[in-house]
Amino acid sequence: MKKYISCIILIVLCVACATVFYVKANSPEGDTPTTDSTQEQTPQKPQDKPTNNNNTEAVVTIDKSGTIRSEYLSSTNLRIEWTMYKTNKDDVLYLSAELYLDTPEQITNAGSGYLSVNGEKKEYTTKTMVGTENLLTSYSAAVTYTKNMTVYFDAFLDIDSTTDSGDLLESVKAKGSVEAREDYSWIKAKNKLDLNLVSKFPELPSGDEITSLCMVLNYLKYDIDKCDLSDLYLEKGPSHYTDIFEANAGNPKDTYNSYGCMPPVIVNAANKYIGINGGGYYAQDYSGKNVDMLYYQVSQGSPVIVWACEEFDSTPSVFRTLVINGKTVYLKSNVNTLVLIGYDFDSKTVTLANPSGNIFDVDMELFEERFSQAGSYAVLIK
Repeated sequence: MKKYISCIILIVLCVACATVFYVKANSPEGDTPTTDSTQEQTPQKPQDKPTNNNNTEAVVTIDKSGTIRSEYLSSTNLRIEWTMYKTNKDDVLYLSAELYLDTPEQITNAGSGYLSVNGEKKEYTTKTMVGTENLLTSYSAAVTYTKNMTVYFDAFLDIDSTTDSGDLLESVKAKGSVEAREDYSWIKAKNKLDLNLVSKFPELPSGDEITSLCMVLNYLKYDIDKCDLSDLYLEKGPSHYTDIFEANAGNPKDTYNSYGCMPPVIVNAANKYIGINGGGYYAQDYSGKNVDMLYYQVSQGSPVIVWACEEFDSTPSVFRTLVINGKTVYLKSNVNTLVLIGYDFDSKTVTLANPSGNIFDVDMELFEERFSQAGSYAVLIK
């Protein structure tokens, strides 16, 4: 009897061992499967991005890269080099970013900072650096993709530097956003909008912002004159006591004592005018967007008001720093507001309508650099 019981126990043990062996052999990575079938697995970044050819099932549907620069306030600047891609095989977006500090002089008094991607922050501490390509930190991740998602980049460095006007600059920041949209990868290679040029001269010698708005409103079939738009809808304040993000500093009719305004002021002027005259349009602050989003809007027939340069051969430069209600406001020379009306990926150029009196083409890479150095400021009316 004992012999039979021993045989039965042996058989049961053998069956149990065989079952365990089978389960482990058929589980992913050889791991015992979890009892929670809803547990989300974190996707891992693959070593190589698949190429689009007939020999692979995976087709890349998003393939983007770009640069986000800090607004040009001094010779010390942050630069984010980012990439992203997605294939048709899954709902995973693969992201990477590297944060650099570019400075012409040796930096020994820089402190700590961070690089944030979609709120995930990587902190770092600096050391002695000089020149370009000073890698501060990097980021790499695979995140769940949702349709037309936006990826937000934000970088900060605590540092003592000086602006071009000699004022102390206590920190450097770089901030921007990129829309991960598959249709952005398929916009046509070129487009140019038929927008009529409006010159700010002679009535509004410092009114490039409001004149640019006038051009866009005229393009949208609104019958409005630049001077009426400035007189009736543009918020204004004393030039040396006005935050250019809240009102136009000075009057555009003045040649020397007016410092212009920034996107929120133009958005308010546009929406006040549209609110009275109807038409179903609305203006929005489109600042911080990656340039491919600007090109996409132009491809869809919408001109974009942008802040860039008057002379593209030179960078913007700070000529005065004001403290208004406890806020530091930087006034810069060689900054001009224009209307982006065209792009050509084949010739690598963009077309700009300049309220100073001309429509011209400029190298695409140079435009993108000056646009980001000016602060990546833009206004869109849809």
